[in-house]
Amino acid sequence: MCRRHSDSYRGVAPRDLPVSGKITIIQRNQEMLRSFPGGLAALCVIIIPDPSVMRTRMLFTVAALAVLVQIEARAEESCSTCHPDVKTEYAESVHAKEFSCTACHGGDAAAVNLEAHAVTTGYIGRPDRKGVPALCASCHADPNRMKSFALPTDQYAQYQTSRHGMRLAQGDVRVAICTDCHGTHRILRAQEPTSPTARRNVLTTCARCHSDPTLMAEYDLPADQAEKFRHSVHGVSLLDEEHPSAPTCATCHGAHGATAPQVGSIRAVCGHCHSRTREYFNQGPHRKPADEGQMPECVSCHGYHDTAEPDRGLFDTTCQGCHSVDSPALVAAQKLKTLLSRTQEALETAAADLAREQALSPAVARYRPRLQQARANFMEALPLQHSLAVDRVDDLTRSARSMAEEVQASIHGAEQESQLRYLALALAWLFILFTVGVAYRYRRQRQRERDHAASRKG
Repeated sequence: MCRRHSDSYRGVAPRDLPVSGKITIIQRNQEMLRSFPGGLAALCVIIIPDPSVMRTRMLFTVAALAVLVQIEARAEESCSTCHPDVKTEYAESVHAKEFSCTACHGGDAAAVNLEAHAVTTGYIGRPDRKGVPALCASCHADPNRMKSFALPTDQYAQYQTSRHGMRLAQGDVRVAICTDCHGTHRILRAQEPTSPTARRNVLTTCARCHSDPTLMAEYDLPADQAEKFRHSVHGVSLLDEEHPSAPTCATCHGAHGATAPQVGSIRAVCGHCHSRTREYFNQGPHRKPADEGQMPECVSCHGYHDTAEPDRGLFDTTCQGCHSVDSPALVAAQKLKTLLSRTQEALETAAADLAREQALSPAVARYRPRLQQARANFMEALPLQHSLAVDRVDDLTRSARSMAEEVQASIHGAEQESQLRYLALALAWLFILFTVGVAYRYRRQRQRERDHAASRKG
């Protein structure tokens, strides 16, 4: 406490102070502590000029500090007195070690009664939904604060450009805000399995709004997108196979800047993962109508949220949606279908033969690299088909079939060689058994002759 705060007790030894005087000094020290950013470090030492009470003064100062520490501890815990459930949730949050309740809600955490909610203490209670993004941005858009956590500072700027952010700015408070996706008090890192923003949980988080028929009807949006995605090739890869590269909602739509991809940008979105397919698509005849907005690129053939496992059947169903039966485009499509189907069948047959023969003769494993090379050519032909370059696809698939047939021929040769070995081994065993039998019969015959000769002599 500064000297001016203790004028009323100047020259009075601590042991002689009345109880009310001691409490007054402690309270004034507490008030001064709150007014200085340094907390306990800002506490002024009570200076009493009487040297005879130095030891008592030191003991009193230590006691005062202990009381203030208890007061601060009570201040930190005072919110949990009325909100114990919130305290439990908040204890698991990434924010728990960084700031207290008043950082977002305002108020006086030191008060243990309704004074904690006094307007004069800056209490705002539950933040208004429209103001939540800006409140979060007061930290998350500050480079100095986020630097130590290696977090980006443009999330709020991205959110303002999203469909959610733009509608919120127009006064629509039903759209998603930060707490709808990240939670309120129990905010976890995205790497935590139970976090609503964990990869496997993103679909469920988005579905809380986008699977609500009543809410989506007000925005003229379908409410079955999440369910379609769940059963799509992407959803199965993400949720069932747990593939680390499988896309989530945010992969295509964005996270804080969430928006629906528009015609002209869909192939760029899909191209983040399917880069070779995008490259070949841009080389094909579909590039021009896609650039002109006449077709929504990838989703024209593969669908949107319900993207299915691609197979040769698309040539029979999808192409006819735009091209007539006798058109050159449909003829080219059927050629592509035949080339890819024949090659896939040859590869599958060779792989089955190799697996069967390897179980009998491990030596045939030397043919596996050749089969892998054939499969690599086939896998390159799959994205190449999007260029509709039949000749180039023909070259790759012919090479793949040739190598697959070569592997099959080698396997069949190994099978015949193995069969000859088994036959030779069987003949050898028959010869050995026959020789042993003849030797045995000869020995028995000789033994009988000796026995007969011995009996005649006797």
